[in-house]
Parts: sequence; C-alpha cells; structure tokens
Amino acid sequence: MEESAQKKHESNKLSTTTPPKKVKVHFCAVGSAPLMKKNKFQIGSEQSFSAVTGFLRRMLKLDAGASLFLYCNSAFCPGPDEALSDLDDCFSIRGELVINYSLQEAWG
Repeated sequence: MEESAQKKHESNKLSTTTPPKKVKVHFCAVGSAPLMKKNKFQIGSEQSFSAVTGFLRRMLKLDAGASLFLYCNSAFCPGPDEALSDLDDCFSIRGELVINYSLQEAWG
C-alpha cells in the first residue's frame, strides 16, 4: 500500500513540472546590417536581453569591438538585464518578439 502511494506521489510531482517556456524572436535587419538566412529563433524565456545580444553577435560573426544596436519593435533599446519573458509579455506581436538590429544607430 505504501509503495503505490509513493508512486502516485512521484507521478504527480513529475506532472507539475513544466518545461521552460521559449520565446519566438524575429530578428529584422535595419540599414546596412547583414541579413541572416534564418531570422526566427526560439530562445529560453529565462534569458536576459544581453544573452540575446551575445547570440546575435555569434550568428552575425561580429568582432567584440563591432557596434551592434538592438531595438524592440523599432522603438526602444531594452536594457541588458531585461528578462526576455517580460519583453515577450509586454511587446510581442502575434506571438513573436520583433528585434530590429543595425550596425549603426537607427532610432534615437
């Protein structure tokens, strides 16, 4: 009897854990920024915006000293410590977080 109760408790414990949520990020090049063949990626919602910047730098093969400007919905530059989940909750459009990127400053 104890064994079946323990198995039931373990199965309930497993079913309550949810996999980490992913955010669909759509990268859009602005100005003379290089285009990517694939521009939509699933990134973990627990990541900070600085992780997105690092990811994009690797994808574009930019040097550490090269300028890269990122904008959320062509409007503002999120802070490096912003949580991707918060940006997704507030600014996603049709289930995608649109991030515009440029090698020069594009918007004020």
